[in-house]
Amino acid sequence: MLTLEKMQELGIDPKEGLTRCMNNEVFFFKMIAMAVANEYFDTLGYSLEKKDFDSAFEAAHALKGVIGNLALKPIYDPLAEMTELLRAKKDADYVSMYRPIKEIRDQLLALTQD
Repeated sequence: MLTLEKMQELGIDPKEGLTRCMNNEVFFFKMIAMAVANEYFDTLGYSLEKKDFDSAFEAAHALKGVIGNLALKPIYDPLAEMTELLRAKKDADYVSMYRPIKEIRDQLLALTQD
């Protein structure tokens, strides 16, 4: 079960996200559940593996907005960096960059499904 304490254990400071959700914890958790279930996470991983960087950019850019609105910084910060590298078409080890994003996303996803 997702709690504010478990979010903090994952390095997430829930204060800003809660503020953006009118300090409504139930609504905030519902938005997090929807965000981490977003199919763009799978699209991003698949696109990076296939080196389809145009699709990867689209997925990363969409996720950046959703995750940023909820202030999930441990996912947002590396996702924002990846988005900008993809936008600039820079050469990078995107699959390795994606791993920590996916790890935290998967942990949050599991917590929202309890």
